[in-house]
Order: sequence, then C-alpha cells, then structure tokens
Amino acid sequence: MRLFFTLLTLVAAQAAPPEDAAYQQGELLYHAAGCVGCHSVPGLPHLGGGRDNPTVFGTFYAPNISPNVEQGIGSWTEGDFYTAMRDGRAPDGRLYWPTFPTMAYTKMSDADIHALWVYVSAQPAVVSEERAHEPRRIYSLPGMLNIWRLMEFRPGPMTTDPSQSAEWSRGEYLVQAVTYCDQCHTPRSKIGRMKRGRYMAGGANLGKLEIHPNLTPHPEAGIGAWSEDDMVRFLTTGEKPDGTRAREDWVMHEKVKDSYSRLSEEDKRAIYAYLRTLPADDFDPEARWGDEAAP
Repeated sequence: MRLFFTLLTLVAAQAAPPEDAAYQQGELLYHAAGCVGCHSVPGLPHLGGGRDNPTVFGTFYAPNISPNVEQGIGSWTEGDFYTAMRDGRAPDGRLYWPTFPTMAYTKMSDADIHALWVYVSAQPAVVSEERAHEPRRIYSLPGMLNIWRLMEFRPGPMTTDPSQSAEWSRGEYLVQAVTYCDQCHTPRSKIGRMKRGRYMAGGANLGKLEIHPNLTPHPEAGIGAWSEDDMVRFLTTGEKPDGTRAREDWVMHEKVKDSYSRLSEEDKRAIYAYLRTLPADDFDPEARWGDEAAP
C-alpha cells in the first residue's frame, strides 16, 4: 500500500505543470499590477483589452495581450515581453505610450516579469475589437515621446536601500513597481511629468477627473491618522477609518476589489510601513481639482 501511494505521488508530481508556482505568482501579479482592469474588462474577452484610458497624454485603448498571433502577443518571445516591461518597447522597436506604466514595471524583478509571462502566455487566445489611440496633439509631434522619456524614464530593475528593513523594502517595491500607486497619487504637470517634490501627495486623472488622495503621513491632508490595521482594512474592503468607502464610480474601488484585496496581509502591512516614512505633505488634491471632478 505504501508503494502504491509513493507511485501515485510521483505520477501526480510529474503531471503537475512544471512552472505552477510561477503561474500562480503571475496570476497574482496580473491582478495586483492592475493589468486586469485594462486588459480584462468585465463583459469583454479575457486579456482582450478594450478599456479606454483618458489621461493627460490623450485617450488610449488597452490592447489585446492574449496569445492571439494576429491581435495579441502570440508571436512574441519571452524576450519580447521582457523588453516591453523593462524598456517600454514593442518587438518592432516602437515606444509605448506612458499610459502603459513602464515607469513602474521597469522596476519589477526579473522573476516577477517571468511569472507574468508564464501566466499571460498560458491563457487562451481571444479576438477583440481594436481601436486607435487618440494622443494629444503635442504628443503627436515627431520626437515628443522620445523627449518625454528622456526627461522621465529611468530603467530598472529597482535596487533596495540596505539601510531599510525587509518589510519597508517590500512596501517600496509594491508601491512603486507593482501597484504603481505613485504614478496616480503624485501630481503631474500639464505635459505629464511627475512633480516629485510632492511625491504621493495626491493627484488626478486629468482625463476622467478622478481625484487620487494624499497618501503621505500628514495628519490632516494625508493618512497620518491611519493605523496599520486601517490600511489593511482599506486595501481589503475599501473601507476607510471614518466608515466611508472608495467611490464606486472611480478606479480605486475597482482596484481594491480586483487587485489590492488579493495581496497577502503581510504585503498590505509592508505598504503601510513604507508610506508612513514618507515626508508629510499638506497638499490637498480635492481643493486643487475637486470642482472640476464634481458631477
């Protein structure tokens, strides 16, 4: 009997996908990194794209990233995928628009990029509607995207600060490389440059006019009064310390539901550990953009 169970265990091990752990990590990253919100829109084919993204750069439509050879990434190699994530370039050398958050994804580890590739490339190929991007006129000018990248793009991967704890470093990695909170919660100039002097002090999607609140530890303007448990509860359920919730018609509600709630409790606490060490900033994004965002 013992021999039977030993043989059964060996057969099961041989039948399991060789990269099962990478697949599971890739699926988690696909959600945590917000890919699901743009590339797997409810009611549309999984990985088929279709989400419209109005931004300071113009309006862009998320592409099909399924293994469809004609419309998706079915003809890509893992090296092509790596180049897209790390350098923001298509296999033919074209630059991707900054609405694809290469500024964040470039910081991801090789292992996490590999895991994403394992997950995405194993999904069914789908057919979807293709729509042309609508960039603002200034970014339609020859060379403008190259100029923007020269000013803003810093290739990764992220390096850790040896003076910080492992928990803090994990939080920094999640905030900057995976969930790219800083890309939304830091104010931007009219041409889309992040105002790093007000890092994480709040921003707005200037296309949809959604307000992204101040996440610095300022006691009034930011989250300085939040406890670690408050942060865990918010990232799990969307409930704030005062009992209110993220607005259902804004992206943060979707992010909590489809992305952040899937993170482990340890990761949620790591995000808090990182955020609470940022310089406190009294910037009020609601006062800056609130009237424009009002329905």
